[in-house]
Amino acid sequence: MFAGFRNDSNNFQPEFVSRALIFSGGKTRFLCHIASLQPDSCGFAQEAHNRVVWKWLILLCRLRRRLPLVLIAVSGAIAFAATAFDLRVNTTVSMPTGLYREVPPQLERGAWVVFCLPEEPARLGRDRDYLRRGSCADGSQELVKEIAAVPGDCVAFSRAGLTVNSHAVPGTAIQAIDRSGRALPHAAFGERRVAPGELWVLGLDHGVSWDSRYFGPVPACQVRAGAMPVLTFALGSGQPKDAGDGP
Repeated sequence: MFAGFRNDSNNFQPEFVSRALIFSGGKTRFLCHIASLQPDSCGFAQEAHNRVVWKWLILLCRLRRRLPLVLIAVSGAIAFAATAFDLRVNTTVSMPTGLYREVPPQLERGAWVVFCLPEEPARLGRDRDYLRRGSCADGSQELVKEIAAVPGDCVAFSRAGLTVNSHAVPGTAIQAIDRSGRALPHAAFGERRVAPGELWVLGLDHGVSWDSRYFGPVPACQVRAGAMPVLTFALGSGQPKDAGDGP
């Protein structure tokens, strides 16, 4: 027997041809692959290719069986990193979604803060699925918002929107109903000065944000941390313009 060849009868027949025809169910279309081999390859290039393909298929099958374990390991690694580096994920649509780092809060206009809602608006948020389950004392999720007004600021609020220190905040006209068609409670209309220990907060996407326009000022003691973006995505276009953070 010659290298790569076999004497089946009176004629020499390349061994790799027999294997290729068997592998392809006897169809002769495999001969086009054989014709592309180098003259001195003796069919080993195609045979080596088949071995590589089978090795990859076997590897993928093994990985598929172990996929649940891989997912558990990745989830554990993310949880460990989040705890070690004070990271949190924001999924609500009123602020850029993504990864944030919790830092000492700066209670000033324009700062982004992580906070828990007071009991009454938090209950409404849970009942209407504006809020998920979370780590706040009542079991609801924390929110990330931007501070719009601080103690001493003059706030004027009407159906047309919010004004802070005589400067209108664009796009803050309120919605009458939420995305499910339910009447949406809002803060009292009128002009007032922000009391000590209170903050007015807004989401960046005013059209979908459930914020101080609806639940009123937030006690500053409810602020847990500042929020510094680490890896975030731009606010999505084409979101339905209904108030309420998405569940």
